[in-house]
Amino acid sequence: MRIRPGIYWVGVRDPGLEVFDVVIPTEYGTTYNSYIVEADEPVLIDGVKKEFQDEWFAKIAARIDLADLKHLIVNHTEPDHSGSIGELLRRAPHIVVHGTRPALQFLSEQVNMDFNKHIVGENDVLDLGNRKLRFIMAPFLHWPDTMWTYLEGEKVLFTCDGFGSHFAFPEGKILASQQEVDFTGAVEYYFDKIMGPFKPKVRDALAKLEGLELEMIATGHGPILDVEVDRYIQLYHAWSFQAQAAEQKRVVIAYASAYGHTKRMAELIAEGASRNPKVEVVLLDAANTSPQEVEAAVSSFDALIVGSPTINADAVYPVWRVLEAVSAITAKGKAAAVFGNYGWSGEAAALLEERLEKMRLVVGHPAVKVRFSLTEQDEERCRQMGETVAASVTP
Repeated sequence: MRIRPGIYWVGVRDPGLEVFDVVIPTEYGTTYNSYIVEADEPVLIDGVKKEFQDEWFAKIAARIDLADLKHLIVNHTEPDHSGSIGELLRRAPHIVVHGTRPALQFLSEQVNMDFNKHIVGENDVLDLGNRKLRFIMAPFLHWPDTMWTYLEGEKVLFTCDGFGSHFAFPEGKILASQQEVDFTGAVEYYFDKIMGPFKPKVRDALAKLEGLELEMIATGHGPILDVEVDRYIQLYHAWSFQAQAAEQKRVVIAYASAYGHTKRMAELIAEGASRNPKVEVVLLDAANTSPQEVEAAVSSFDALIVGSPTINADAVYPVWRVLEAVSAITAKGKAAAVFGNYGWSGEAAALLEERLEKMRLVVGHPAVKVRFSLTEQDEERCRQMGETVAASVTP
C-alpha cells in the first residue's frame, strides 16, 4: 500500500496478538511494519516477524522483483522486525544490509550466515541515486542497536520502535489520518512499556530531531504518523521528562502476609519511614492488588522494601510478582531492603535479598526477620528499618 509517492508499506497485521514479549498485554494486537522505497537503487526498510514472512514476501513481490532490490536497512534487530531477514538473505544474497555495528553483529548471530554488510554511523548518508537516506543514531530505544532513517527531501522518518504502538489498525487503513478512534493511549502505553526505562536516551534522540523537517513518521508498529507529527514528538518529550519531584523521595513497601505478622511488620516499617517528611511511603499488599496496580506502584521508586512469610522454604508468589514488575534497568543502584515472618526456617528473606542484588539494587540494610509473633523489640527493629532506609535516600 502506498503511503507516499514511491514509498510502500509491505508490513503485516497481527490483530490476534494478546501478549507481546511474554509480559506485555496487547489489547489491540499489533502490526509489524516494513517499507519499500523506490529509487534508482531500491531499498527495503526493516522486516517482520518470522511467522508472517510468507505474507511479507508476497507483498514485496507485488512491488518489486527481489533481484532488483539493492539494499536492506535494519533499524533494529529484535526478532519481531528481523525474524524474516534470514530467509530474505537466502533468497536475495546480493542485498547489502545497512545498520549500526551492534545491529549487524546481532543480525549475524540470528541468521548464522555470511551476508553483505555496511556499518553506518551518525549522519552517514546512503545515496540511492535519485534519493538519499540519512542515518540518525538512537541507541537504547530500546536496544543498543537502534537507529532511525531519514529520507531526505521527502521529510519521512523511519523509526522502527520509536513512536510506535501495539495497535492493529483496520485492514487497509495504515495511516493515523485514517483511524476512526484515538490511539494516543496505545502510543503512551507502548512508550511506558518499551521506552520508559530509557527516558534519558529518548531525550538524546529527540534532540537530534530539532530543526529536522518532518511530515511523516513511519513506525515499526501501529499506524504510520502522517498527521500531528509535532504533537507526537512533544508527547514523547513530555513523557521522557516525567519523574518524581526531587524534593520528595518515594519508598515502596511491598509485602504479602499469611497470618498477619508480615503485614504488621510492613505497617511498622511504613510508620518508621513516614517519620521522614521528605519521603512518600507507598504500602502495597501484593497478594490483594492487581498486576496493573503492582506494576504502577513499582514503576518509580527511590527505595524498595519487600517482605514475605516463608512457606515451603520460599518467598510467596505475590512478592516474586512484585520483583518481576521491577525494571532492573531503571532500578539499578537504588536502595532496597527485606523483611519477613516465619515459623520454621525463614529462607524467604535471604532469597529475596539474593534476587534484589542480582537485579543490581543496593541492599544496604540487614534483613529484619521475626519468628512467629512480634515482640516489642521486633516492632522497634521494624520502625528503625523504615527510618534508616528513608534516611538513606534523603539529603
